[in-house]
Amino acid sequence: MARLPQDKDRIERVTREAQSIIAIEREAREAKTARLREQRLSSEAPASAGATAAKRKPGARKATHKTTDAR
Repeated sequence: MARLPQDKDRIERVTREAQSIIAIEREAREAKTARLREQRLSSEAPASAGATAAKRKPGARKATHKTTDAR
């Protein structure tokens, strides 16, 4: 079934709008991530400078937090 020309224009317009919204959401998410990273690093820096470095054992490794992306 052939699409009418106005349907093609509408689909292209909606696609552009959707891509624009996705880009805006991505920028907001990246900005939030950067802000939270800076906040975490600034709060960890003074506390971990001398206290935790002396308490760690020489062979101990920091545990990694693994997350799953369940959507």
